[in-house]
Amino acid sequence: MRGWANFLILLILTFLISCNNETGMVNSPSKKEKNPLLANFNHSIAKINNIDSLYYLTDKFEQKLNNKNTSQKVMAEFYRKAAGKFYAHSKYEISKEYFIKAEQAYLQAGDTLMSVKMKGNQAVLMDLQGEYKNAIKILLDISDYFIKTNDTLPLAFAYSNIGVIYEELSNPEKAIYYGKKALKLKRRAGDTLHMASNLNNIGVNFDELLHNPDSAIYYYQQAFDIYKKYGKIDNFATVLNNLGRMYLQKEEYDKAAKNFAEAYHVFDSLNSSNDMAAVLRNQGELLFYQGKIKPALKKMKKAYHLFEISGASKGLVETAELLSKIYMADGNYGEAAIMMQQYNNLKDTLLNSENQAIIAEMETKYQVKEKNKTIHLLKLQDQLHTKQIRIQMLFIGLMIIVVALLILIFILHTKRTNLKQQKLRLELQNYLLRFNEMQNKLENKKGDCGEQANFSKLENFNLSKQEMKVIKLIAEGYKNAEIAEKLFISQNTVKTHIKNIYSKLDVKNRVEALKKINGH
Repeated sequence: MRGWANFLILLILTFLISCNNETGMVNSPSKKEKNPLLANFNHSIAKINNIDSLYYLTDKFEQKLNNKNTSQKVMAEFYRKAAGKFYAHSKYEISKEYFIKAEQAYLQAGDTLMSVKMKGNQAVLMDLQGEYKNAIKILLDISDYFIKTNDTLPLAFAYSNIGVIYEELSNPEKAIYYGKKALKLKRRAGDTLHMASNLNNIGVNFDELLHNPDSAIYYYQQAFDIYKKYGKIDNFATVLNNLGRMYLQKEEYDKAAKNFAEAYHVFDSLNSSNDMAAVLRNQGELLFYQGKIKPALKKMKKAYHLFEISGASKGLVETAELLSKIYMADGNYGEAAIMMQQYNNLKDTLLNSENQAIIAEMETKYQVKEKNKTIHLLKLQDQLHTKQIRIQMLFIGLMIIVVALLILIFILHTKRTNLKQQKLRLELQNYLLRFNEMQNKLENKKGDCGEQANFSKLENFNLSKQEMKVIKLIAEGYKNAEIAEKLFISQNTVKTHIKNIYSKLDVKNRVEALKKINGH
């Protein structure tokens, strides 16, 4: 499970503990029933789903309770209930205000424990609003109280949340430090099941922040063993997926594939489309690293479809980015560009929705001047993001142009090479034709010399009878092999006779020899 998901689980867990683990003195049925106005409020808000009606109802009952001089214990309970309802509607700033009122009311009523728990809920809301430093400060104050009262499990949960906040602040050292402190306290209290969440969170820090897959695997494996022991199949499937990602980073592809397959099987049985999509995306990434482009595309497309069904914007953004890379590797640059455009659009939409949520929260929290400053900053961020998108699209366009140019250069080079080879073949053929023509002319010339040769002067050169036969055959245009065949001698003997003839005639070749005997 990713750090953000763990973060929300822990926050919700702390919230539930804070809201549900009250002492019987504060929340006993008899206490609630003694104030019919509060009972009426509890009954009324249970039916409300409209936020405007909730605003109206809480204001109305708060005025009535104050007018009747209600005790601080009852007021504290009213504020706590109202805060929980606004929290459920994600109105964090209003919820925090009611938790502050509940804290003060419990403190005035002498219930310190409940007052501390209300502070814990404030820390949860600050955390959700990004006020990390204030949230940590409150949680450390709460921790000091639980240390003094020797309350092990509440202290452990406080440390867990501090660790998760430091994870959100990208401070893995402190995140791991508080995570291990929480782990130690839960182990001492025998709370084995909740230890698993700490083990998983520590693994997330080694995974996402320290990029240490070996340490991440060590903690993920422990969390997996606990979840499996207690039959928490959705949790151990999530950890299986995390383990698969770590083995993917370590290039241990067989282990990664096995973990992903088991995780997918569990999520499929639970019909958890969002988790199935996450595993499919990881499987697609694994196949991509293995060079199996077509199967990778198939997995990624299915993951993208499931993320669309579940409405998981962040999953869609990550999957679209990976899909564009796989299309690029497959040589499908058109689809890659389309998917990159979708990625940028999804990212832009996600950013806008987050910014709109921030702006809406700012409208409640800050005065007009401060709100306008924040909105202006968000607009500047939007402009910067739009500029980045344009740069990315320009980069992709340039890449496509460069690839197209490279392909064109390759084609032209291939054609040029073929033309050169063809030209060389033609030149070679022309050369051979010219050579044959020259050879024919030479042979004809030799034949002409043989027809006109005057052998009357041969006796003047002191040639032997055999040498005279050889020179006559040369004059007739015969070659060495033909002379050897006619005279029934070897070619070497013919060469020897020719050498002797050249020496006696004082010439260097056949043409000069024939000219010599003709008196030229």
